[in-house]
Amino acid sequence: MNNEGFFRLKRNFLDKKGIEYDSIFSISDLTLDDNGLNLYLKLGFVPGSKTLFKNVECSLFKKSSTFGLKEVFNQIPNKEFNKSELREIILNSISNYFTSGSMCVVPLSGGMDSRIILAALCEFTEAKNIHTYTFGVPGAYDYEIPNAIARKLCTQHTNFSTEYTEYTIDGLVRAAIASDGNTEVFHPLVLNRVADHYGSDAVFWSGFAGDLVGGAFGNKLEGSNPKQQLINYEKRGIYFLDNIVDDESLYPYITVGEKMDGLVSQSEACFWENHVERYTGHHIFRNDMNIKAPLVDMSLLKFFFTLPESEREDKKYFNEAFSSLFPQVFDFPTKDYGYKYSRYSFLQPLHKTKFYLSALGWRFVPKLFTHPNAAYIDMQHAINNRPDVRNCIDELLADLAKRNIVDNTRMFSFLTEHRNNRKNYTKDLINLASLEVILKASKQ
Repeated sequence: MNNEGFFRLKRNFLDKKGIEYDSIFSISDLTLDDNGLNLYLKLGFVPGSKTLFKNVECSLFKKSSTFGLKEVFNQIPNKEFNKSELREIILNSISNYFTSGSMCVVPLSGGMDSRIILAALCEFTEAKNIHTYTFGVPGAYDYEIPNAIARKLCTQHTNFSTEYTEYTIDGLVRAAIASDGNTEVFHPLVLNRVADHYGSDAVFWSGFAGDLVGGAFGNKLEGSNPKQQLINYEKRGIYFLDNIVDDESLYPYITVGEKMDGLVSQSEACFWENHVERYTGHHIFRNDMNIKAPLVDMSLLKFFFTLPESEREDKKYFNEAFSSLFPQVFDFPTKDYGYKYSRYSFLQPLHKTKFYLSALGWRFVPKLFTHPNAAYIDMQHAINNRPDVRNCIDELLADLAKRNIVDNTRMFSFLTEHRNNRKNYTKDLINLASLEVILKASKQ
């Protein structure tokens, strides 16, 4: 079965008449939904099959007697749990989408998964034929580690520094339209530059969902049940509806991932179907980019989802197996594990010391140091001090206030507290400003 539909890598939206659309903004007469608004302001996105708009759903794969994941897996030949079988599976997942002569583009981060995709692609074409890019903040792991990998393999590499990405309302609206307006749009704005740079013929190869496939989350989420665990995870640093909207009132709109019954924990299934599909997926799988996700190939999923639980815990087998299969890309540290999976594991103490000193320097002198784990610009600081971001926030919140759909007094008090460095309301202010962007994209 096509994984794009199964995991909503390609999104479909249904209006009140049941008519299907490829983009939510192709639907006319969109009207804001109160429950969708509460979900968005409480979690930073709208989970399940719900959207921000009345009578519009993001089609959710419905489990049936024929096409739950277990039924799909029953149609796939069983494989031995060994590295040679895993190698065959990952290469087959690449070959399913690879076309000789196409422009292959791999977004590289400082993590495990993107470098696995790059190494596998190098089995099909020379590295010099592959385009790679990274975006983020110079000095951070997600920026510098990919640069080192690209230099070693001699890919055609491009850096997109978020420090030199201009924030405009038109650019934010474009990001909202490309991502179907379900999350904040300030961080994904840089992907406008990526889409323009490579053009419509590019095929992007993403390491999407490697952590979930490998078992990084397991039972680590905190809460009394899977829905509460999701809420606790998402609402960190979000305060706008604190003591106004109860967590339990959100339960009916959070789906439980029935399609994954019996294969992963209930917590993982709920997290995947809501956070991964409705937050991460909207950021990554833009409507203006052709993106492939080999790590959610059904044969690969069967391999990892049917491993003994002890092998999935903390991505144990995933990390050990892939670093052994593709050692050439693991000479460099990863942002989460350092040199643990490298032949240079003796450098791990030095790596940890360097991380500690850089993080300490950033804490006390942020203008001189970059936090090693920074993925984007320091938005907390940018809201106050970076002119283009500050202007966007001010204009968007002013326009949102005119709609009288949120507590304006509370919104501007959050802005004042943040600007005076008394509170950190970064997530709330970005979510509120992005809400106005989404409404502009919907022509409201």
